[in-house]
Amino acid sequence: MPFLKEFIINEKTKIKLWKVITGELNPEELNNDDKELLKLKKSNILREQFLATRKVLALENTDYKITYDINGKPSLNTNSNISISHSYEIAAIAISDNSKIGLDIQLNGNKIFNIQHKFLNPSEKLNIGENPSLIILTMIWTSKESIYKAIGLKGTSLSNNIIIDKVVEKDKTGIGYYINGTEKVKFDLKFFYIDEYTICYAYQNPKL
Repeated sequence: MPFLKEFIINEKTKIKLWKVITGELNPEELNNDDKELLKLKKSNILREQFLATRKVLALENTDYKITYDINGKPSLNTNSNISISHSYEIAAIAISDNSKIGLDIQLNGNKIFNIQHKFLNPSEKLNIGENPSLIILTMIWTSKESIYKAIGLKGTSLSNNIIIDKVVEKDKTGIGYYINGTEKVKFDLKFFYIDEYTICYAYQNPKL
């Protein structure tokens, strides 16, 4: 299947998605570094998702190459920044000139009700009430994952260091913060939907 979808945030920021189909993409098209990374993927779906992220990146620019820092945060061999996410049959990348960006995509599912205690903090529980909807919980979860990726620091706690001030289902927007001691970074959040998937794009807002 060809390229699936593109969301344009602004003239310097876009999100690109690919529908994963097993056996469709050729690993021989990868560069040598990516071929070595592919060998580390333990399952067929992880290998297919990896191939899909490289394919959709090549559609943007064949000269782009991804490397990773010691925390596993990806970067490009350009002045642009990248964030990567995948969930089941969808692989996605976000490319932007913003220095701190994060992308997360999740298949909507009821299992999120069973894990909400792992990522919600008391203030968020108060904001959303005792019986939050599936979509609100998924918006908060993808928000936290996106901010986590934007920060790129291992050991960051989703419940303690990442606070979601609000998400607005109608407007498909939200606001979140990374907090660590005296450090406080504000992130604007944008949400998109395709099929049964929720996509969150987080980007640093310097005007705190």
